[in-house]
Amino acid sequence: MESIFLQPGEGERITGDDELGVTLFADVNPIAITEVRSKPGTGSSQLHFHAEHADCFFVREGELTIRLEDRELQAGPDTWVYVPPDVVHGFAPTGDGRTRFLNLHVPSCGFGDYIRGLYSAATEEELRAVRAVFDQQPAPEYGGADPGSVLIRTRATAETVEVTGNQISFLADAEETNGALGAIEFMAPHAFAGPPPHVHRELLDVVLCLDGTLEVTLGDETHTAGSGAFALAPPGFAHTFSNPSDDPLRLLNLYVPGGFERFFRERAAVSDPKAAIEITSRYDWTRA
Repeated sequence: MESIFLQPGEGERITGDDELGVTLFADVNPIAITEVRSKPGTGSSQLHFHAEHADCFFVREGELTIRLEDRELQAGPDTWVYVPPDVVHGFAPTGDGRTRFLNLHVPSCGFGDYIRGLYSAATEEELRAVRAVFDQQPAPEYGGADPGSVLIRTRATAETVEVTGNQISFLADAEETNGALGAIEFMAPHAFAGPPPHVHRELLDVVLCLDGTLEVTLGDETHTAGSGAFALAPPGFAHTFSNPSDDPLRLLNLYVPGGFERFFRERAAVSDPKAAIEITSRYDWTRA
């Protein structure tokens, strides 16, 4: 697996343009990530469920309505939504203007090939063949898993801790996602130097710049970009990030599988350097 870095606006354009369309950011076995740009009346899905993977959403702008069997959830900007496997759901852009959101499938289950096929199929037969091989089924008559297990959270409603001047808000914990992933919003102050270059043996590390200026190093290459920049570091790949600007940096940070997000909760509770080193030693983090 290779690392990925995308400047704002980059990625594999599946359909549309910068204003409306679908762009694939990453499609690797542990996770597939697309950015969807749509408006009310377009880009919606019928009620369905996934048996073998979770469906997640992070709204960048506008409003996205998540439809469940028993209710609807409205997700505005900077809202995280986690839909576990077997939960019947659909989604639709709502509100007054464009909706822009990330759609994440964990694990991928071949979502990249699926979304490419949906837009390239020339006949109904080809479309049926595309749909037949992806982990997505119509809502069953008997109902799905408990819709109460769906997680919807923003920084304002999340638990937030401070670690060395950084604000970490827990959008999803491994305990809430059955270990599939962890998600945090990371707010770094100006001139934050970042951690030393490091590797994770088993986890995949993803960051999306929400606000500010991100400097990220992947292996021997360093990139600097603003809001919308995307980076993925696979297991075993040296990486780090920092905030080179005079303004705060705000990131969406994903860990697949989940669990590493708990490091910040433990680290926030101690100030002694020896205790901090001991906590770090218990997590999948090694200095490169």
